[in-house]
Amino acid sequence: MEEDAMIDERTSVTARTICEGRQLVTEMRAKNFDVIRYATYRTACKLRFVQKRTNLHQVDIWNVIEAFREYNLNCMSHHTEVPLKTLETLLASLFLSLNNRLSTKLQIDADDSIGLLYDWLQSAYDPEGKGRMRVFSIKVALTTICGGKLMDKLRYVFTQLSDSSGCLVRSKFEDYLREVLILPTAVFEGPSFGYTEAAAKACFYKNARVNVNTFLDILMTEPGPRCLMWLPILHRMAAVEKVFHPVQCDGCRAETFMGFRYKCQRCYNYHLCQECFWRGRTSGNHSNNHKMKEYSSYVSIL
Repeated sequence: MEEDAMIDERTSVTARTICEGRQLVTEMRAKNFDVIRYATYRTACKLRFVQKRTNLHQVDIWNVIEAFREYNLNCMSHHTEVPLKTLETLLASLFLSLNNRLSTKLQIDADDSIGLLYDWLQSAYDPEGKGRMRVFSIKVALTTICGGKLMDKLRYVFTQLSDSSGCLVRSKFEDYLREVLILPTAVFEGPSFGYTEAAAKACFYKNARVNVNTFLDILMTEPGPRCLMWLPILHRMAAVEKVFHPVQCDGCRAETFMGFRYKCQRCYNYHLCQECFWRGRTSGNHSNNHKMKEYSSYVSIL
């Protein structure tokens, strides 16, 4: 009887995990991100959806780093594998601590966030179902898609990739690329941003010594390395979500809109909201072949 109960419990957990995984993917597909023409924005939109749906965007990078210390992940080798229970415990700590910081009215469903994010990361980093995950995989995944400034995240990443003299270790950077590019693959953008040795070698000049400033300059300057072009866009996207543009979109005719704004460099006073620009909606004599300038703020000339 006791053994049957244990089997039933495991079956229940597995069923819940599968259900949650399908739920997250189904909800993401319902957003119709795949019609976005540009792979960089499409990937960033999908990962931003994962961030917000799991509430990880409310967990700051410094909270994540502190959790790594609390669970002794900083003392472990990058190649160390830990049971997935460690990941689940870590996520529980992050989201329960988040609720402790939030007012009662803003509390999140911590169990829902833990379950959805755990399942998504498990399917991405443990596709064979071994029940284990590398410590470095956990660090890379959570530092990439948590909340916070990109510069702070990359500074932490560099501490994981550099030697005692403060220079980048190329083999560790290649390992980082393999891990971070699993994230686009997990939202079905692997064909655009999958890992290749050529991509890793193209990021920095051969044999050049790379310190933290060079590392930040190259990874944060747009467009930056092609395989990571989605990364700064993901963070800029988070920053402009509440930016208000009091102008009409000439695509959908919305009188005002939020997010990015795009202005044609050929058509006079022609503006598009991000939804219209990303999806290729046009009007009048405007063409998708026209050069557009992206704006993340609005300044009136009046």
